[in-house]
Amino acid sequence: MQTARSRSCFVLASALALAACSKTAPADPKNREVPWSFGPTTGASSAEHLTGTGKKGGAALSKGWQCRLQDGKRLLIQPYQLAESHPLFGTVALNVGLFDKTGKQLGEQTSPKLAAGNATFTLEIDEAVAAQLYDVVFWYVAN
Repeated sequence: MQTARSRSCFVLASALALAACSKTAPADPKNREVPWSFGPTTGASSAEHLTGTGKKGGAALSKGWQCRLQDGKRLLIQPYQLAESHPLFGTVALNVGLFDKTGKQLGEQTSPKLAAGNATFTLEIDEAVAAQLYDVVFWYVAN
């Protein structure tokens, strides 16, 4: 009987410990990761967009992007594994569409020209837009 009681106590203690460890602090709405995606790469997509995403003419400009809202008023955008060289460097920018949870577009901004070695940039955004920001959509555009 002692063994069954010991096992029950162990299972209960383990479950409580697991529950306590799995709780995370609530996300800070003013400092958080923001999901991103590319605009469509079919149909009427521009040659710059298709080339930048790697859908046409070789490798992509970067393997991906990281977006982070900072202080509820800046959106930091960094490339993930930026190409060492690419024919679009110095000629294209990222058009950044800002969207809320329902898919409504809240705004749109364009980055500076993307360059080899560093394509990181920060966009200043209105705090009211930042509060509603759910995700961003990128399009490579001639600049």
